[in-house]
Amino acid sequence: MKPLRFHPLDYACFVSFLCYSSSAVVSAVALQTLILELRFSLGQGGLIEVSRNLLNLGVLLAGAFVAARFGKVRSLGVGSIVMGVGLACYAIAPSFGLVLLAVGVVGAGSGLVEALINPLVQDAHPGESGRYLNIVNGFWSVGVLLTVLLTGDLLTREVSWRWMPAGLSGLSILSGILFLSLRHRAPVDHSLGSRHVRRHMIEIVCRGRFWVFMMAMFLGGGVEGAFTFWTASLIELEFGGTARAGGIGTAFFASGMIAGRFGFGWLVGQQRLRRLIIGSAAAGIPLSAVVPLVPSLAILYPMLFAIGLSIACYWPSIQSYAADRMPVDSTVLFILLSCAGIPGLAFSSWLIGVLAERTGLGAALGMLAVMFGLLLVVMVIERAVSPKGLGDSDR
Repeated sequence: MKPLRFHPLDYACFVSFLCYSSSAVVSAVALQTLILELRFSLGQGGLIEVSRNLLNLGVLLAGAFVAARFGKVRSLGVGSIVMGVGLACYAIAPSFGLVLLAVGVVGAGSGLVEALINPLVQDAHPGESGRYLNIVNGFWSVGVLLTVLLTGDLLTREVSWRWMPAGLSGLSILSGILFLSLRHRAPVDHSLGSRHVRRHMIEIVCRGRFWVFMMAMFLGGGVEGAFTFWTASLIELEFGGTARAGGIGTAFFASGMIAGRFGFGWLVGQQRLRRLIIGSAAAGIPLSAVVPLVPSLAILYPMLFAIGLSIACYWPSIQSYAADRMPVDSTVLFILLSCAGIPGLAFSSWLIGVLAERTGLGAALGMLAVMFGLLLVVMVIERAVSPKGLGDSDR
């Protein structure tokens, strides 16, 4: 394999993805504090993630049209600034309803980030995008790691949760300025006119293989979102841990994601992506199934690292593998696939909250073994759904 060579905009993507993930996970770590302060239930807590992801999804769907009009880099800059404004509103929201509105604004800004960073990386590194996508997406997990450790520690010291979204607001706005300052360094932009975007969308959704990858993205996003959002609450509710302990647990999960994405990016070539996804799904089934049986944090922490490792490759690798298997416009394809991953994140976060009120949070998370199993089945049968593509015999 060729040595990895990063462009200046790759570094801007690192910062933006870090801000995006931090904005997504700060509510998860502070959730029990928010519940006590604003007086809402676990089920309503899951709605925070739903609100963010619904606006995220709406803007995500429009991402290809926005990029066609303004270009990917400029759109990413504006999206990051909008995300920062939403975080500032979140930091001062006095009620649960206003929290939902604020995280909706955050979701709107992050929708452009989600829509366009991976297509930008695909444009910059054609032919070996899987490696670069895993590494760029690794900074999502870096943001999770830093946020959960810092937030958990501050909450344990009885510092207000509001300081975290306030600080992230400034960082997100700075990342937007970074993108705007680098807009002239962009690679050749393959964004199309609006009419061509619509035509390519129709072409893609009419292919049976696309719906297989849509299901894979929904399931992969679902297991990632559930563990990211609920791990801290699992430790606080089921093990009597502090906010710091909850942050440490989520940090173990994020560390597994980081190790997986950076490691897979360095070591796993484009032709091995399908095997990587299938092997990771197979490993996730037993790991998640035994979560309800774990007796102590000393065992749970390394298990969370292993679960993070098993989930790490899904989002970037499924998208890159799909681009190999479907000779269509990659920007439109990536956006449509993310439109399945985002609902997966929201649905699983809501469902785990509802199940937790009936069975306990540990048992609810253990049920995610079903989603790992379904992802394994989907990827195994993927070849049978449509004719083989170039290089499939090697996968």
